[in-house]
Amino acid sequence: MQPRLALLLKHTAITAVSISLAIFAWALFARYFAFPDLVPSPWETFGTGAQLLSSGALLNHVGVSLERVLVGYAAGCAIGIFVGALMGRIRTVAQFVDPLLQFMRPISPVALVPLSIIWFGIGDMSRYFIIFYGVVIIVILNTAAGVVSTPNIRLNAAKCLGARRSQIFRRIIIPSAVPYILTGMRVALGFAFMGIVAAEMIAAQSGIGYLIMQSRMLLRTDIMFVGLVTLGLLGAAIDGCFKLAINRTMQRFMEHQINV
Repeated sequence: MQPRLALLLKHTAITAVSISLAIFAWALFARYFAFPDLVPSPWETFGTGAQLLSSGALLNHVGVSLERVLVGYAAGCAIGIFVGALMGRIRTVAQFVDPLLQFMRPISPVALVPLSIIWFGIGDMSRYFIIFYGVVIIVILNTAAGVVSTPNIRLNAAKCLGARRSQIFRRIIIPSAVPYILTGMRVALGFAFMGIVAAEMIAAQSGIGYLIMQSRMLLRTDIMFVGLVTLGLLGAAIDGCFKLAINRTMQRFMEHQINV
């Protein structure tokens, strides 16, 4: 058996055992330590989830939330990489922007939900803003750190070979910052999901956050748990895909660096 296949099987087995133990503990807690109306069993939750899935309601809520996350996340990453690259390359920009970031960073996106509704109304623009805010600061800081951490030996070598400033920035600095940028994007993805759920729970007519809030109004904890489980599975799946993409990108990047 190939080492990579064996490692994959081992990781899959450990993941399966971990999830099975979590479901078992959940079932025990629901059966012996909690009120049935407050904590549904895993089987009740999965049954309700299957009903929502077959009716198409769950897929509709998931699709709406994913669309909102994608728009806000893409905008936050694009602006974050641009501003972070400028901060890391131009000291004056860093001195001007960094105090603002340090002031804004402790402010939770959830705290801005009421203000975003006043500014942008109850439409999707307010939810895009919440996601954008949660993403852009993280991406800016990680991109700036990556640009600043570019090894001087690479910069000096490029200058000795007669490279222009634009070529140094495009072919030396940005590739060197790629690990930092991808790490920031991955961390920001989790904040994007936290932001969209908070926004949908306060002012929305669809989405996973709306599903959770609506179930609270109806005292349907089984639907609430379906929303929570769906959110966890969705986040884990996307993060896994992102991690796989990062690993492949970094492998190709390292091979390119060695060849160069």
